[in-house]
Amino acid sequence: MFKLEKLKDKAVLTIYGYVGGYYLDFRAVSNAIDEITQVGYNQLDFHVHTYGGSVIDGNMIYNFFAGFKGEVDIYIDGVAASMGSVIMMAGTRIHIAENGFVMIHAPSGGGSGNAKDFEQYAKLLRSMEKNFLKKLAARTGKTIDEVREWMDGTDYWFDAEECLELGLVDSVFDAKVKDIESLNKGQAADLGAKAVYDRFAALTTKKPIINKSKSEMDKAEMIKRYGLTSVTAESTDEEILAAIDAKMKAKDDAVAAERTKSIEAAVDSAIAAGKLTKEQKADYVARGEKLGLDDLNAILGDMHKPQSVTDLIKDKGAGGSGGAKPEAKGREGWTWDDYQKKASAELEAMADSSHENHETFKALYKGKYGSEPK
Repeated sequence: MFKLEKLKDKAVLTIYGYVGGYYLDFRAVSNAIDEITQVGYNQLDFHVHTYGGSVIDGNMIYNFFAGFKGEVDIYIDGVAASMGSVIMMAGTRIHIAENGFVMIHAPSGGGSGNAKDFEQYAKLLRSMEKNFLKKLAARTGKTIDEVREWMDGTDYWFDAEECLELGLVDSVFDAKVKDIESLNKGQAADLGAKAVYDRFAALTTKKPIINKSKSEMDKAEMIKRYGLTSVTAESTDEEILAAIDAKMKAKDDAVAAERTKSIEAAVDSAIAAGKLTKEQKADYVARGEKLGLDDLNAILGDMHKPQSVTDLIKDKGAGGSGGAKPEAKGREGWTWDDYQKKASAELEAMADSSHENHETFKALYKGKYGSEPK
């Protein structure tokens, strides 16, 4: 279900469903918040009921709510499970129905590809898990170590009273659906997130955007929801859907362009700081596009402005091994193993034959393996 109400003093957005599905889609949320912002509201009530879904969509939806220029009250009308528990933490205040539940667990997902693809996806999930732990710690007032157990691979269920005690929510309100059997968290865990979500069927029986009984699209609502200007209620279903696709593509293209702009700015900053050469820009921009801005910043942040080979090499050929030792500030006497442990990204960059410290790399390599790198 998707519903946007514009009241006198606030906007009320109600979305129930799968995170990343037809209703709780990051594009739909973005469009709704854009519309609310354009009207000038500084108070948004968001009613949510979800059994979780896509970690990517959920993370973006969290960012949209967290970036709202005003206050956001989030109401858990039934259950906020998995990514729903992350989205809810974007609220200025969080409220839960007296018979509602929150379920927290480590982010998960699936994919396809080679071993490297899976390693990168695992790295992404670890990064998200780290961010989720920070949000949980900030919300509950606990340390990251105290909330870390909630990311051990188990589903952790909390009823309304426990949520209030733990600081996950700020208040409990009267149940919106009363004629259902009460559950404890053990029963909820046995049923699973989707089954608990389905118990609150009365929440999801209001008229949706698609009138399933007639299999007919509510065109006026679709036009309003997505802010379409190239079609009218008299347009065909195909024209409406084409207009939505075009608008979503334009938005996706804008997001991609903004991401590339941020990546290029980070690389330009590294070049200006002397960490990279202009010739390396294309390579590092490509890395940023593949790994993401956060990982690129981590790599660049670990790099230092290279010194001359003369300054970096000490006692060249000492000990008869031919292995030279770098003398970068704070790294006097560092070996190959030191670099691998403490500055692996820089060691990788130095392996490039065009890097101005490639001679240092060769010396370190020879000191480790007894021969020049091929």
